[in-house]
Amino acid sequence: MTADLNSDYRLHRGDARELKRTLEARFEDSDNLIDTIVTSPPYGDLIEYGDEKEQVGQQSYEEFLDDLRSIFKQCYELAAPECTLWIVSDTFRVGNRVVRLPFDLADDLENLHARSKCVSSDCSGTLHRDRGTGDWTCEACGSTEDLLAESWRMEDSIIWDKQRTRPWNQKGQFRNAHEYLTMFSKSDDFTYEKDAVRVRDTDEFQGWWVNYPERYNPKGIFPSNVWQYPIPKQGEWGPGVSYHPSPFPGGLVERIVKVSSNPGDVVFDPFGGIGTTLAIAEALDRKPLGFELNEEYISYFEDHVRPKAIQDFATTQTKLRESTSDLEEIIFTLRIHKYAFELYSQLQDEENLAEGQPDVAFIQVTSDSEQFGSEDRPSAKIEFVTPPEAKRPASRLSASMDAMVSARQGSGDYYGVDFDSVFMDYSSYDHDMTTREELLASEGLFVYEAGIHNWARQRISLGDWASILRKETWSQFVSNRWPPLVSTLNIRVEDPMGESIEMTKGQQSGLGHF
Repeated sequence: MTADLNSDYRLHRGDARELKRTLEARFEDSDNLIDTIVTSPPYGDLIEYGDEKEQVGQQSYEEFLDDLRSIFKQCYELAAPECTLWIVSDTFRVGNRVVRLPFDLADDLENLHARSKCVSSDCSGTLHRDRGTGDWTCEACGSTEDLLAESWRMEDSIIWDKQRTRPWNQKGQFRNAHEYLTMFSKSDDFTYEKDAVRVRDTDEFQGWWVNYPERYNPKGIFPSNVWQYPIPKQGEWGPGVSYHPSPFPGGLVERIVKVSSNPGDVVFDPFGGIGTTLAIAEALDRKPLGFELNEEYISYFEDHVRPKAIQDFATTQTKLRESTSDLEEIIFTLRIHKYAFELYSQLQDEENLAEGQPDVAFIQVTSDSEQFGSEDRPSAKIEFVTPPEAKRPASRLSASMDAMVSARQGSGDYYGVDFDSVFMDYSSYDHDMTTREELLASEGLFVYEAGIHNWARQRISLGDWASILRKETWSQFVSNRWPPLVSTLNIRVEDPMGESIEMTKGQQSGLGHF
């Protein structure tokens, strides 16, 4: 928590139409005050939000849009250059006509000053907007105006799948189960923290992620522009007394706050409601700031929403940090093992290797799983161990690695790992395991057979492996033209696109889903 609600960072009782004057009076320096804005304006004249008179939305549609333009113009003037504006809204009917609030509002926010006349002093022509380019051109003199230089600009449109909806509809409309989330920026330098909102649940990945781990960010996948968050049930934030008719789901706010701000930033909501945005912002170590007219909503925020959000999200953030580390270990382990097998396959496919082709007895992979959670690039050593009678053309290994770089996306750079790959004849391979410090630091070795990089068939202690080396019985692990791979890294993840390897189908490495 960064903010004391007895300070100026709180949910204030006040009218959003007066927000600039109010905040300038409360803050000694209000320039660049706001870092991100997350809000949902009132739903036109559809919903009563208490007994307050002359509230925004209880007016004609044009007056409603004028008020919203004025409010978000004030927000723009108080916003830092890195600020983004996120608005949840929906289409609705005025009389017998559907009005397109998200996009009518977007047009207004991209022209905050509501300019319609040429700004040239010697011209009184009318500005016309090219809806393709967004340019405004004077029909009289032909001059072009860039109104976005002093206005919000739309960056994205997201569909919020609410998953729950009212059980009725009206003629010409299906039951409405979604709303629009429009994102605007103030400048090109807006805050956009992609890594903070990556999805880590492997159930959300494409089915071939195990076979192509190099295509997946170790921190998770970036979300699509369809967000599935169920609307909160009655009493989810606490008792149903003074309950707001349309509160935000916590997960939706969390995602926006994380991608659009950093700890210590000010998160603002001019239409605070029961304060879901502010409560989650504070729980995520941001400074909450907002306005709300309804005193009962403010009390509900302070008594129920805020303490529950702070309690819930403290636990959630700890679990998310743990899941990030788990996913990085899985992705990098899959990458390293796949690269070792891919490089071996490239060696076998090289032309003109009939003479002097390496006969690999086994592949040794050495890496430390603890490095995967750090900011440093991970590393791995790959040893292609050959029988005593085999030749070991080291130049061919280098050529094969180069071929992988040039022929396909299989290079170490693409895998995000620093690989040290060498040939090692059997006589040079250290039989005395006690001298191999990197192995002594491991929990033993894990055997991967048949070119399968995602499923350890068994664990072998260092002592047993040393015995196998002395007896030269590693051939027991050879299968389907593939030499065995022995690794200090352990992984068992089911391949969604393949056959179940064991009776543990669906169980990912004993780690669960994240």
